[in-house]
Amino acid sequence: MDHSIPYSRRYASDSDDDGPEEEVDEDGLTAKEAERAEIFKKVTGRDIRVPLFRDVSLADGAVVDGGKSFLLGARPISKRDVDATTAMISKGLTFDTFLELKIWLKEFSIKHHRPYIVVHSDLKKRYTLKCVDKRCPWVVRARPFKKGPSWHITSCVATHMCRGPKLDGKDAQPDHRQLTSEFIAYKLSAEISSLPIMSIKSVQDTVKSRFAYDVKYGKAWKAKQAAFKMLYGDWEEAYNRVPRLLLAMAATNPGMVHVVEPSATKMTLHDGKRVRVFHRAFWSFEQCTRAFEHCRPVIAVDGTFLTGQYKGTLLVAIANDASNRLVPLAFALVEIENNDNWQWFFHILRTRVIPPSKEVCVISDRHQGILNAVELAIPGHAPLHHRWCMRHFCANFYRACKSKELSDLLQDCCLAYSERRFANLYNGLLKHKDLNAGGQEFLHRHLIFNSKWARAYDEDGRRYGQMTSNMAECFNNVLKGVRALPVTAIIQYTFEKLNVYFQNYTDETEKEIANNCEFPTKVQEFMDFQARKADSQTATCYDNVDWVYQVNEPGGTTQGGVQHGGRAFRVSLKTCECTCMATQPTKGKGAWEGNDKEESVWEEAVRTVRKREKEALERKRREEIAKKKEEDDRMQRGYEEYLLRNKRRNDKLKAERDREARAKFLRSCQLEQIARERANRMHLEEVAREAERIKEERAQMEDAKTEERHHFFDSVVQLARDIREKEELAEESKKKKARGEGAFATQ
Repeated sequence: MDHSIPYSRRYASDSDDDGPEEEVDEDGLTAKEAERAEIFKKVTGRDIRVPLFRDVSLADGAVVDGGKSFLLGARPISKRDVDATTAMISKGLTFDTFLELKIWLKEFSIKHHRPYIVVHSDLKKRYTLKCVDKRCPWVVRARPFKKGPSWHITSCVATHMCRGPKLDGKDAQPDHRQLTSEFIAYKLSAEISSLPIMSIKSVQDTVKSRFAYDVKYGKAWKAKQAAFKMLYGDWEEAYNRVPRLLLAMAATNPGMVHVVEPSATKMTLHDGKRVRVFHRAFWSFEQCTRAFEHCRPVIAVDGTFLTGQYKGTLLVAIANDASNRLVPLAFALVEIENNDNWQWFFHILRTRVIPPSKEVCVISDRHQGILNAVELAIPGHAPLHHRWCMRHFCANFYRACKSKELSDLLQDCCLAYSERRFANLYNGLLKHKDLNAGGQEFLHRHLIFNSKWARAYDEDGRRYGQMTSNMAECFNNVLKGVRALPVTAIIQYTFEKLNVYFQNYTDETEKEIANNCEFPTKVQEFMDFQARKADSQTATCYDNVDWVYQVNEPGGTTQGGVQHGGRAFRVSLKTCECTCMATQPTKGKGAWEGNDKEESVWEEAVRTVRKREKEALERKRREEIAKKKEEDDRMQRGYEEYLLRNKRRNDKLKAERDREARAKFLRSCQLEQIARERANRMHLEEVAREAERIKEERAQMEDAKTEERHHFFDSVVQLARDIREKEELAEESKKKKARGEGAFATQ
């Protein structure tokens, strides 16, 4: 009990008051209930105490259960009240679909903290559940009807005999097995559909407040992705559904411009057929086009990258009305920011959205694709006038000079209304002691393009005072949360967001008309502010025919603390011109010709600026000539050094080649000498072997002759012996014959 709060409720120990034990706020809610109500309001957008059917602001999107089916329509519900929070399971409960039966049983189980297991799951026959505790008799049996998709519970034991899981203490179970990501996606699909940028933390808080369970970040993320798939299909299917979605929007919004262009080269298989892949899409609503007819002819264009599964870029063109409220004009989904996509975007924007005779000023950064696209001429259509975004331009200057102070000074130059004011600020910036060479080079390079970034030199006042592309950046921040969604969700989000825009703007405009407001709120506030400032000014008429006045402004101190003396301005009510240049789009000198002192100062300042510009140009020309000469000399020296290096390299190569040739020649000579010596050695060995062979042959011949001679001698000796033997035999025969004849004679 907080005793510092007056009239805080107190109760005696024996009091029978049935009031709350905790402190309640003025709405009758405790601290915990107030925190839950705040979370509920952030997520759903309505007060927790107001039933959905009583919240008129959400009447167009109200459904009984708050969910959506896989077909993007409202989820079918039972014909009877089967609220899982209050109803009990009983025989005969009927459900329109099997999906509704499963979701209802899961929600019943989660609400009563009684997990179950699936025993049988057959879409054609039966669906049976049992308690996770095997000893518990709790069981539910359901079957489908024969003639339709409806299901009914055929039998059940609705009473649990188990203790159930612990919900408190250190042994408490933080999760429920039926609290799956698909179940969470189904129950939160309505919230995610109305708030696609719902964070994962909001999903966790919603599950905690609705089901009293803490889910992990990963499960909440999967639930959100599953909800996207239920609502918009998967990522690839989302690209295939873009043409149908735009056609459906155009059917209910006559005058809507939409162009879907497939890729010229990439093909894919879809339903067994080869089709071209989605390339880019453009869409714009007629309400935006008609609203732009009453706005200033100024648009801001920019691109924001997508962060989903498939990368891409969303191009936007934004205008604004008299109250500086955004008027989104056109959108496009492309693969990347390049010349082709920007030219395609601007071509459709100029030919299908902007009237042909309307000259429009385009404010953007200096993306090369935008610079090229705005310069293209389209026959029969007025040209575009491109201006640079001051914020991006000063950011580029900051990168060159590395000084926030100098960047702010350049921003003051951009915002100056008169050329004299611009000249003073610009010269002061050039003379600044902290300006480095990079900053000077940046300023000199972009001075000739001052009509693109300086308000004082804005030709014909095409900017209408708008110096940045912040309106496109603001709308990109609106789309920041949906960049991770499928492309169909992004398109649908732009449609719904624009619907809310126009509804709110219509209500505000009707209130202004009912209050007899002559001008829009912002314009009236500006005029009232100027009227209060005019109290300290005096006006003198110098021409009552053309209504020319001199307005004298007293001296004072600016918002930056700079003191200034009294100033005089020439105002023409007939032509709506003022030399201050702050109230008309056309540019001028910035001083009244009737003030000789101011005129002489201005002429002197102009002459000084022009002289400095001329000197700067001459100095730049001399520097360029000297730089070019130095570059030529450097190139000549480089060429001579190149020739010298080439000659040295050639000489070195020649010497190396000669050395290699000599070494090769000596080597060949050595090899030849070795070969010759080897040949000689082989020849001598061959001759020696031949001589040895001849010697051996001769020895063999001598041996053969000697043997033949010995054989001859032996044969001669043998012949002699044979002859002698024959002679001896003949002589002996003669002797025997003689002896025989002598004996015969004797006889």
